[in-house]
This record gives sequence, structure tokens and C-alpha cells, in this order.
Amino acid sequence: MTTTFWPTIADAVRNTVPTARAPLAWQPACLLMSRFGFGIETKTQADITHYGLDGWWKFQLAFSRGAGAGYAGHAGVAAQGPLLTQSPAQVRAWLAANGNEYGWEAMDQLTRVTLGLQAWSRGQVYETAVDFFANHLNVANHSDGVWTTRHTMDRDVIRKHALGSYENMLLASARNPAMLRYLSLASSTKSAINENHGRELLELHTVGIGNYTEADVQNSARILTGRSLDADFNYLYKPEKHWVGPIKVMGFSHPNDSAATGEAAGDAYLRYLARHPATAKRLAQKLCVHYVSDNPSPTLVAAVAKIYLQTGTQIAPMLLAILRSTEFWASRGAKVRRPAENLIATVRVLGVGPGTLSRSLQHLHWMSSSVGQVPLDWSPPNGYPDVASAWRSSGSLLNLWSYHRGLAQNWYDGFAPFDPTSLYLAVKPKTSGEAIHQLCVRVSGRRFPTAHVAALQTFLGEPASTPIAASRLRWYLHHLVPLILDAPQHALR
Repeated sequence: MTTTFWPTIADAVRNTVPTARAPLAWQPACLLMSRFGFGIETKTQADITHYGLDGWWKFQLAFSRGAGAGYAGHAGVAAQGPLLTQSPAQVRAWLAANGNEYGWEAMDQLTRVTLGLQAWSRGQVYETAVDFFANHLNVANHSDGVWTTRHTMDRDVIRKHALGSYENMLLASARNPAMLRYLSLASSTKSAINENHGRELLELHTVGIGNYTEADVQNSARILTGRSLDADFNYLYKPEKHWVGPIKVMGFSHPNDSAATGEAAGDAYLRYLARHPATAKRLAQKLCVHYVSDNPSPTLVAAVAKIYLQTGTQIAPMLLAILRSTEFWASRGAKVRRPAENLIATVRVLGVGPGTLSRSLQHLHWMSSSVGQVPLDWSPPNGYPDVASAWRSSGSLLNLWSYHRGLAQNWYDGFAPFDPTSLYLAVKPKTSGEAIHQLCVRVSGRRFPTAHVAALQTFLGEPASTPIAASRLRWYLHHLVPLILDAPQHALR
């Protein structure tokens, strides 16, 4: 694929539209909402219309670095996670006071708040970046050993740096109590070195397989010893546990001649890895897979990696480079939503708001569990897979189809009532055929293929010319909407 980069997002759109193949005809705002957001939604579309494509990007960055930072993208959702603002010791004390010192309430709150922000936060670019880096630096939520600390990884590492510097994110991760326990760095000492974190740091967090040796893994583990926790699970560097001696990992070397300066030696190593060209290429590849296609072009990946190195590991400029590429804007249809993304996209496209937040977030939690993708809960350290071939499951699909109906037909308490006529576009349809066209465009951002439209018309059992006042849509609209959601078009990210 030939990839061209333009000075503005609007230029990239303008110069991509004429070359888009007919099956991939799309509305640019809808593609933007599906990739740099968790789905099509009227308020976001209004923001894009108001600010323009480039203005919307600037608004998103300003919002997520200001009023919407951390969990503030939706005040009501944030209020459902009071433990997320607490220290590990405070969380444990709260759990003990409420009858279960080893309970998982803090982790449950993190799941529910994450889902709520994906569904209803105005800072959608931020939430997609948070989701990406939570998987890139994965620490499994709802796992042993992190019941009082997992939220600190989300709060102090991922959300703090998601649109900032990856170098700073990596440094923060190597001091985070949840990461240190999850990958056993907290228990690694000069006399009993645990290689788990040192290996995953190279394999998953930075340069990737093929760029290091087993000797590099061993030295990677040695230079990070001493990073431990105090009795309250706060980070604490313990020099007496640090391995002392010369270190060489790939092109990095350090005398590492003092336990007292071992933490600084480890930081120097982390900075080296963060700024390594192999790390730039690997991060660029993963970001392009996430936001563009399962098989992005080498040209796009190289350009995004170059931006990463030129800007000193800044994340937002990498995303902007993707948005300014013709490859991104020609990629409609090239990504499939993961199960939980489909669920959240359904909430957003229907405009289903939270009624009673505690109940709606509980529903989203168990729904995501039943479709096989609770955010942050992937057990291995490599994060949820991000390609279509990993998500072929008939069970998840059937459950999603059930939730399409449940959300469209108001089965669940806790959500605001949904009126299916709210999905019609600004001009009310005059005929049954016009109604189907409007609903398909509203849900997917593009026309459905002729055969798909014909199948929906057959379901209604009436010709497309039927006046809306005489159409069976008066009774069947709440059944038709789920069928449109079940179509392949809604399954696309």
C-alpha cells in the first residue's frame, strides 16, 4: 500500500476519499469515532462538527490533559470508584473495615469505572490510548497479589502518561507496586534473582523478541534488583537487595558499582530501552495494528516510529501521524471490534445513557465477562490480542446479539430508557425504505450493501415504498434495530 502523509487531518481525508473503493465508502467522522473512540455517538459527532477534524483532535488533547484527566472524563462514573483515589494501605484498611481484608472491591471498581468511561467519557482519544497501553504494559486485574495495588498501575502509570511520554510511563511502571508484584520484581534480590520482569521488559514492553540474548535477560534482571515494596505495598528501593557489578544489555553498559546508586542505574537502563529504535518500531507497529489494520504497511510503521524518536518518545504525535496518513482514512473495514468494544459501541450508538450508574456499570461488567473480554483482566502479561483472528467465538457472538436486543429493547434496569426513533437522522423518513437507510447509516456510518438492505426489508414484510405512517415499523422498529446491530458493519471498529 502506498501511504501519503498530509499536514492536517482534513488534508488526509480530502486526499483519501476519491481513492476509497466503493465497499469502503464511509463518513469520516464515524471512522474517527470508531477507531479513536469506542463507537459512533451523537455528542461526539456534534463535537467533530463544531470543531472540525483538526480542531476536534486539539480539543481531545486539551480535555484529556485538563478537565478530563485521570477519571474525570465523567464525574458520575468517577464517583463509582472511590477506592481508586486511595493508597494501597487505605484500600486494605477499607476492605478490613468492611469485613474482607482480602476482598476484590477495588479491582471491581476499576473494571466498572473503566467500562463507564469508555462508554460515556467525552475524552474518547484518551480512553482508547489508556486501553492500548493498559494492554501493552499489562498487569492482570482480578489476580492474586494485586488486590490493593492494581488501581495504582491504572491511575499513576497508564492514565498519567497515556498521551504523554512513553519513557516516563516505562519509568513509572518499574516503580509501580502492582507491576512489581505481578512480574515478581519486588521479590527479586541479588542472591535470588527473578528474571520475570527483566525478560518481559525486553520482550513485551520495549525492543521485542530477536533483539536480545539470554545473557541480556539475566543482566536486565540484575540491574533492576532492589526495587521492592514496604509493608504497606508502596514502592521502596532497598539498596541491600541490589546486585552490584558491571552490566551490559544490548548496547547499554553501566558500571553499576554501588548499591546506593543502583536505582539510578536502573533508570538509565530503562531510558535506554525507551529510546531504542527497536522499541520505536515495536510500539509503532502495535499502534498501527490497533488504530489502522491488522497488517499495516511498513511505510506507515516506519513513519510513526520516526516521530516517536524525533519527539523524545511522545505518544500523541504518533497518533496524530496515523491520523494524517491516507492509509488510516482508507482503512474502513480493516479492523474488527473485540467483544467488549462491540458491547460499548452498542451503548454509544444507541445513545443509551446511565440511569442508575451503580446498576448500569454492574450490567456492563457481567456482560463483558459473558462475552469473554473484561477490560484489564487478560491473565498473561502480553495483553488482550488485537487482531480479528483471535476473537472468532460463536459463544461470544451469540451473547453480543442477545445484548444488542436487550439494550435496544430496555431489558436492563440502571440504563436510561431508549427510544428507537431517536436513531433517525435529522430529516424524518417518509417511507420504510428511507427509514432502513437512515438506521443503517446511523449505526455504521455508511450504506449497507443492497442484499443486506433487502434482507431487512424482507424482515418487515413490506415494500420499501411503504409510507412510514402505514409501515410495520410502528411495531417492529425495536426488533429491526437489533438486526442492524447484528450485521457485520457494526462489528467493525
